Parts: sequence; C-alpha cells; structure tokens
Amino acid sequence: MSSHPFRQAAQFLLGVPTDGISRTLERMLTLAEATPLCFVAVTGPDAGEAMSVLWRKGYDRVEAARRATCRAADEQSDVLLIVGCSTVPDARAAAASTLTMLRPGGALVIDAGAFLDQEPRRTLCEDLRALGLEVEAQAELSAELLATRPFSKRAAA
Repeated sequence: MSSHPFRQAAQFLLGVPTDGISRTLERMLTLAEATPLCFVAVTGPDAGEAMSVLWRKGYDRVEAARRATCRAADEQSDVLLIVGCSTVPDARAAAASTLTMLRPGGALVIDAGAFLDQEPRRTLCEDLRALGLEVEAQAELSAELLATRPFSKRAAA
C-alpha cells in the first residue's frame, strides 16, 4: 500500500503493521471468513491493488465497487472490503455508497490501519451502526473493522 513516508515512519514507531496490502487483505478475509467461492466487492483508494492481490489468491468473483447504482447490483456481494481510506469521512462515505451491494448477513470489513488512534476507529464504528450495520463491541481495538449487514425483519418473517 502506498503512503506518505511520515505516515510509514509513524506506523513503524507505533507498531502498526506495515507489511503491505497482501497481509492486510489476509487479515480482512480471515475476519470476514471469506473463501474463494465468495462474491467480493472492493472499494477505496487501494481497490485496484487489492483486487489484483485477490485474483492472485484465487478469488475469481471480485469486482470493483464505487457506488451501488442499479437494483441488479443490490445484495449480490458476500463480502465488501474497503481499503486505503485515510479519513473517517472517506471510509464512512465508501461504506454508505456501496452498502446496498452487500447481501443480508454479508460482511463489510474496513482497513482502519490509517487511523492510529482508537477514537477515529470508535467514531467509524458508530457511523457504521448509524448506517444500520451490526458492529461488535470493542471492534475499535482492531486495525480491521468488521460489520455485518443484518437480515431484514421482512425477510425473516
């Protein structure tokens, strides 16, 4: 993942993983319990690099997600990955604009490694809850945030 040298130095000094997008994606996929059979949508500034890594890992059902613009794209993805956002508003906007692509019960994982403090991650978790996603307690303690799209009450009936 490309980043500013000062950011890389700060990550190194704070002990934040700096081993590139491949290791970050591996943690994100593990958190989402994703397999190569899953439909994966990827968005964010590092989406192109992430998609390339996923294809090399054998994930054939990967697509870029910028905005959900048509009903045919709704609820088709098992996993939605947001990679490379450097601010909370950017990550929230990426989640909000692509959320309908995620199927009920699907996993959304955000690479929050750019947020070196716990407070921005906590804010992002609250933003995800405001979007209607389920976020586990203390998710802000991790560099990757997991949220799931709940099954609607209508679908459960």
